[in-house]
Amino acid sequence: MFVLSIDRIDSVKGDSIEILLRQLGADKIQKVKGDLYFIKFMLDDDLEVMYTYNINAKNKYFLQRIMPYPLPQGAFSNEIKLVDFIKKDIKKFKEGLKSKYFDDYLETTAHAYKFIQQLDDFYLNYHVEEDSLASDSLSQISTTIDNLNKRLESLINHSKKID
Repeated sequence: MFVLSIDRIDSVKGDSIEILLRQLGADKIQKVKGDLYFIKFMLDDDLEVMYTYNINAKNKYFLQRIMPYPLPQGAFSNEIKLVDFIKKDIKKFKEGLKSKYFDDYLETTAHAYKFIQQLDDFYLNYHVEEDSLASDSLSQISTTIDNLNKRLESLINHSKKID
């Protein structure tokens, strides 16, 4: 009787996902240390969309888009759902490339990501004291972020959703 080990089953799953991703047009798929994968799509000369996923201890596929900006996408119960999400995401980026504002979008996300990195660095690497400068500055930052979120919600409400 032929019995597959857990490692072999995971390898078979990884191989089946790789086939599906290559059919979507993945330019490069790299397996690193067991169950960690990197997938790259070149959508045009200047736009690289890259993902990473791993199969976690609960046998779920945890996916993160890492380029053009990092954004966790969540856990998927099977490889078909993972590949389906990537397929839809790539389609959305291809549509987004048609917009004359796409470069502005990428620049804005880069600025937002840089802000998150700096805020993280500030809180984790500096003594945040209870003084008026820190309190006033953090209050102003919070208010500004609230205003930006309201402005974005307004843009969303005034724009036609893509199906």
